Amino acid sequence: MAEKILVIDDDIISRKMAAHVLQGKYDYVCADSAAAGLNILHSNTIDLVLLDLYLPDMSGLQLLQLIREDSSLSDTKVIVLSSSRIRNDVIESTRLGVLDFIQKPFLASNLLERIQSVLSIEKKDQILVVDDDRINLKITARILQIPYDVTCVSSGPEALDFLKDNTPDLILLDLHMPDMSGLEVLEKLRQQNELADIPVIFLTADNDQKTEIEIFNAGAMDYIQKPFSCEVLLRRISRILELYHYQRSLQRQVEKKTEELRVKNRKYMNLSTQVMTTLASVIDAKDAYTNGHSLRVAKYSLELARRMGKNSQELSEIYYTALLHDIGKVGVPDEIINKEGRLTDEEYECMKKHPEIGASILENISEMTSISVGAHWHHERYDGNGYPDALKGEQIPEIARIISVADAYDAMTSNRSYRRLLAQSRVRAEIEAGKGTQFDPEIADHMLNMIDEDQAYRLHG
Repeated sequence: MAEKILVIDDDIISRKMAAHVLQGKYDYVCADSAAAGLNILHSNTIDLVLLDLYLPDMSGLQLLQLIREDSSLSDTKVIVLSSSRIRNDVIESTRLGVLDFIQKPFLASNLLERIQSVLSIEKKDQILVVDDDRINLKITARILQIPYDVTCVSSGPEALDFLKDNTPDLILLDLHMPDMSGLEVLEKLRQQNELADIPVIFLTADNDQKTEIEIFNAGAMDYIQKPFSCEVLLRRISRILELYHYQRSLQRQVEKKTEELRVKNRKYMNLSTQVMTTLASVIDAKDAYTNGHSLRVAKYSLELARRMGKNSQELSEIYYTALLHDIGKVGVPDEIINKEGRLTDEEYECMKKHPEIGASILENISEMTSISVGAHWHHERYDGNGYPDALKGEQIPEIARIISVADAYDAMTSNRSYRRLLAQSRVRAEIEAGKGTQFDPEIADHMLNMIDEDQAYRLHG
């Protein structure tokens, strides 16, 4: 249901202009006098009043006073629409809880924007006033009690006790108090994360540069000299709360956008994982005897890298690189991949081309430059007798050395066209024998530890 707005204005042109702005966006009703407006307020649920200050039977300020004194109407939201440029009208309107003061004539777009802003306010701002002078507390409370939800306490310890269960929007804090100074109270606040950002305005009779510097160095937003005027107090509070709410709104927007980006990133990451997993499955499907090979090699490589102390980013890259290490097999004829028995020299040379084919495919993925490395050099040997480039020792990229061990383990623990999977003791012996010749000794040791921990021989499943 649309919010209902009451327009109280004796000028028919102003009423028509307001109605034009509200038409189709809000439910609205008009009154041409204070009495008519009060009658509508008592007989309808009104979400917002647009009030002119010059009415025939009483002033808008007098009507506002009646509204605030009526318990059934006291929380009514009000925006003043007036041609008045009298400063006291603005001050008194603010004291009586007006949420905005718009000068006539107004722009339709500006009025609509400010109506939406006021209607979005869910509650009054809460202000905590801390002062050991009870007269000052009474004066401050009288000025602020209509536009704000005000709580008054007479000492620093009382304030800190109140703040254990409450988080006000602003604190007015006396600088000089007997039990605990205002500066000491502020220091306590800044030590608590949930209270550290509350804006603080000091109240003080001091008028020297040293005090001013101390106040701002302590983290206060402003200070007001005693004795203070109603106008100064209201305007300083209004200005700081407006800034405070703007900053919080901006922070919420940033957090919302950050979360949206995080969700999108997760979706893209999930999509990337699904695409790579699907691609790996397509590669494995070329060989009826090695289905799931790429996923298993990725799993073993990930565990080896974890034991080597790699960080989360490195682990992610190693997993995806291992997942696609055999992608070059798409360029090898199926009859060679699925041949039973040993390959001829010519067939073997054709098979040996798959690392370079894979590297040429994957080097186009610019967001993860290392992904082509695993495909290119996972068949190199630590002693330099591998292919395609006969790299030796640490000339072989580490990620390729990791995949080489994982790939060999899976080859020995999987059923092939020419043999059954090997016994675990045989697999261990082959890895041990290959240290320093086929495999990087350190990485091979991690694989041996994984085998030794796998007493039930379930790792290869």
